[in-house]
Amino acid sequence: MKSFSAVTLAIIFTLAVVVNVSAQTSESIWLTASTTAYKTGETVTVALNANSATPIQGFTFQIRYDPACLRPVNASSPVPGMNGLPLPQLTGQVDGTYASTTPQTVNGLLAEVRFITLGGCQTNLTLESAALAIRNESGFAAPLAGVTIGEKNIALNIDKEVGVPQSAQPISGSILPLDPPPATNRGIPGWTIGLLATLLVVVLIFGAFKFFRTRSAAAQPISVPSGTATLHIKHGPQAGKSIVINKLPCLIGRDPINDICLNDAHVISQHVKIFSRDNGYYLMDLGGETFINGRAVKKSSAILKPGDVIRLGKSALFVFG
Repeated sequence: MKSFSAVTLAIIFTLAVVVNVSAQTSESIWLTASTTAYKTGETVTVALNANSATPIQGFTFQIRYDPACLRPVNASSPVPGMNGLPLPQLTGQVDGTYASTTPQTVNGLLAEVRFITLGGCQTNLTLESAALAIRNESGFAAPLAGVTIGEKNIALNIDKEVGVPQSAQPISGSILPLDPPPATNRGIPGWTIGLLATLLVVVLIFGAFKFFRTRSAAAQPISVPSGTATLHIKHGPQAGKSIVINKLPCLIGRDPINDICLNDAHVISQHVKIFSRDNGYYLMDLGGETFINGRAVKKSSAILKPGDVIRLGKSALFVFG
């Protein structure tokens, strides 16, 4: 009977039939919630669960939510050795990434994700994507193949009545902040227009000064750091690869003329430049969305240190080493 079941599963996967399943396979991820009815101001806790016969060294997940109904707070993983990697969050979607230096076997709770209810509404939490990470034969992080996403929707009913404040529950494991970006103030007071115009002039003067200083610096001999640097690509195009930086400056972007080409819709044609100065490595943003260790680098440069996590756009992620 077991042999027949194994053959049946093999045929299903060969035909590439993708279905939602309620019974979890040996390699699977799914969402659960202990309750789905809440009042305003209460804490919603959903569980990200996983089964894997293969020990893993990390995982990622993206959960879609309605920002009018819910505000994300944090996530925590009880898996020993799993550490959260803070990433800038997008409104309406939490993006969680955990990694471990040693393989861990998972069979049950992978992480708990918490939200605060904001008002009366009926809404859903949706697991848009999730992956388990392993170390491949080359020693680099790579997604575990064949992982099935099971239950991915949690329907919530939130009453507009304000609930009784809940006592703080102890949180175990590595805590990952999931604070959404601050709300944008769309109204600009009229009295600030003159100030903004003055600031614009100052910025233009400073930009011109910086441009000519950069041109002058470009004429100076380049100080090349001793040793070599490597980019370990963790997520996005070429994930799992390690690229040695053997040419400076090193241009990275979507255009094939770059030294490193990332075919990603959220990466601009020339996104960043890695260069050397004072026997160190630096990264310069060239106009895209660039983050180092979760901190935005906007049309400026920042020093690179081994272990720094660099994100370009929404999903291209690599580690400098």
